[in-house]
Amino acid sequence: MFGYYFLAILQGFFEWLPISSEGQTVVFATNFFGIPWENALSLAIFLHLGTTLAVIVKFRKEIIKIIKSAYPNPPPDVTETDKKMRNWIIYATIGTAVVAVPLYLLVKETFAAVQGDVGTLIVVGCLLITGIILLATRKKYGKNTVEDVPEKTINKHSTISGLIQGTAILPGISRSGVTVSANLLENYEQNSALKLSFLMSIPASLAAIALDFLTEEGSVFNFLDPLTIVALTAISFAIGYLTIEALLKLAQRIQFGYFCVFYAVLAFAVILPFLFL
Repeated sequence: MFGYYFLAILQGFFEWLPISSEGQTVVFATNFFGIPWENALSLAIFLHLGTTLAVIVKFRKEIIKIIKSAYPNPPPDVTETDKKMRNWIIYATIGTAVVAVPLYLLVKETFAAVQGDVGTLIVVGCLLITGIILLATRKKYGKNTVEDVPEKTINKHSTISGLIQGTAILPGISRSGVTVSANLLENYEQNSALKLSFLMSIPASLAAIALDFLTEEGSVFNFLDPLTIVALTAISFAIGYLTIEALLKLAQRIQFGYFCVFYAVLAFAVILPFLFL
């Protein structure tokens, strides 16, 4: 049981950095705690509930205004930027669903059949792909904020970012890493790119958890008791909320390309045992 609590703590720390918290969870769960691959994937998806709640609390003022922007007669405090943010989240969520749902079904079927070594190599491959993407955007910094961009362009950019976010259902593909990279390539400045990335993660994470629950087989509700599920959610929320400010500031200050070094080291560390087999 210690392993599950450790993984919840890991999720709380790693969610805010572009280093694939899902990939880390799957690798640790399978290789160190002996959790079956299919269960490990469901656990990695579910642990996002706590950190998603932390994002909601952190950005609650922005979220409330975004919700108000959908009213037929929005209150005076709602701005055009809030309406653009609303559109961003809607279009990004649609784009995410188009890619994530079929990928999820494929991954669940694959992980139900693979043995440990094959699964680990799949995660390593995804880690390397994320590292390459971050390396490609290491010096890319835009100047735009949502306020500066026309609504039609916002809709286009958010759809593209959503499609890319859908690939993060693959363990080892960093959701924040690939979406922030996409936003940077769309010429958004880094703070805006990060904020957009985390806001668009809310419906995506909740939908992924719901989808995993509906598939039944492998869902955390089938191999963990309710008390443990509540405890894991509370731990990932608490750690996530306590660390979000500091780690977001770190992510804002460091060029994303430097995180590709982390991916190279991690991929080598994971694959090292195979070199001696």
